[in-house]
Amino acid sequence: MQKNFLSNVSHDLKTPMTTIAGFVDGILDGAIPPEKQEYYLNIIKNEVKRLSRLVTSLLDISRLQSGERKFEFKQFNICELTRQTVLSFENQLEEKKLNVEFDTDEFDMMAYGDTDAINQVIYNLCHNAIKFSYNEGLYKVSIKYVDDNKIKFTIHNDGIGISSEELPFVFDRFYKSDKSRGLDKTGTGLGLFITKTIIDAHSETITASSEYEKWCEFSFTLSTTPKSLPKGEE
Repeated sequence: MQKNFLSNVSHDLKTPMTTIAGFVDGILDGAIPPEKQEYYLNIIKNEVKRLSRLVTSLLDISRLQSGERKFEFKQFNICELTRQTVLSFENQLEEKKLNVEFDTDEFDMMAYGDTDAINQVIYNLCHNAIKFSYNEGLYKVSIKYVDDNKIKFTIHNDGIGISSEELPFVFDRFYKSDKSRGLDKTGTGLGLFITKTIIDAHSETITASSEYEKWCEFSFTLSTTPKSLPKGEE
């Protein structure tokens, strides 16, 4: 696993660096004419952003796995947090003309966890759902009570989905399905791994289900109140 991880990191770092170096050399030695330089500089800019996202994700993983990232658990309004996140994608939702539904048991629902970390989880899932949605498809967010002490967040999209063969691996580091590789030119394959690591740190569960080329859903749970400590640890 470590060898595969290092191999994938090396590949994902080397590819944009090779592209950047090639275009910079082309501009400096005159192989790329002045009238085309702006086009290639924009490619370089996008590759630098891709490198930045990869490094940020790797740092996130390092901090999460080493325990350096400390979570501040408290109650927060998961409905309001989700509304703000979905609204931040307004332009992308309109570009794809998605049919947005927001279904909650109550207008305000309180969950227990690290607000910033759960915001990162919701952002990742909502972003992925847009990225792999069909134009004019259903994009549905639901937040429901499982019982008095548990809330379930679900994001559904009509889109390419994930095949049954690939579904067990979606939370692996650097996982990108064969289909998504052709559509997702900017992803690092680390977002879902980070998402699961955060949910695991909350001692909660996250699942994925899909019907290939039709729909996909991701769900995770959160407690509504601090979890009771085992007897003797109060």
